[in-house]
Amino acid sequence: MTSIVPEKYLETLSGKAAHLFSFSDGNRYAVKCKNNFHGTRELVNEFVVARLGQLLSLPVVPFEIVNMSEEQIQQIPKTFSSRYKPGSQFASLFINNCTGLAKKPPHPAIKEVKNPHDLAGILVFDYWVYGADRTKSNILLERLPDGQYGIHMIDHGKCFPGGYKWNAETLQKTKKFKKDSVVHIWTAGMLEDLKIISSYIEQIVSLPEASIEEVIRDIPMDWDVSRKDKEALFTYLIERKKTLADSVYTFLKKYMN
Repeated sequence: MTSIVPEKYLETLSGKAAHLFSFSDGNRYAVKCKNNFHGTRELVNEFVVARLGQLLSLPVVPFEIVNMSEEQIQQIPKTFSSRYKPGSQFASLFINNCTGLAKKPPHPAIKEVKNPHDLAGILVFDYWVYGADRTKSNILLERLPDGQYGIHMIDHGKCFPGGYKWNAETLQKTKKFKKDSVVHIWTAGMLEDLKIISSYIEQIVSLPEASIEEVIRDIPMDWDVSRKDKEALFTYLIERKKTLADSVYTFLKKYMN
């Protein structure tokens, strides 16, 4: 749990699931609260996926687990706050000067992206954690002073089979993405060879089980994830490694130039 505290509610962000606050460290954070209309499992997904992304050095937006009192929650309009519960909340750093990916091409070319290899990593990673919700809004393009774009990955609340409502049972069901992501298609179109893809697959496959266990163990207790569900999530992530390469390469055959 971090020592920073929310000082002032600023606004409710698009999608109505996150609320912008100024914090005691001088930064603004988008806060997702327990018992929101998606359910507390959204916070679990955000935390687990962000931590795993950090282990792979992917461009995860910095985040904090913050404690909020009932009084602090009541700064949020009652339409939302009447559902929320005090305790541990998920807070993502708000980055200025960002846009999502345009709905239709043309999209930025590889030479316009400062960290294009990260896009390949995000694609592979999404197939590992069942990040089927990688929409144009769930990636940030930060305009940099040199004119290039920096890439950030956000909004992982709907990962894993079952999304906001996953449990031990849903994680056992093999599912394919319902629709190919515009972000993944854009990434595939910029790939010049498969070495970067294979390197990310290898990083995930070789990620130590102890590291994955630690991430799951660190889920805040007041987010009410049962031991059974934690064990099932660990098993899912380990088993998913076995089919990861096939899933990624099957997608790339459709869209890689």
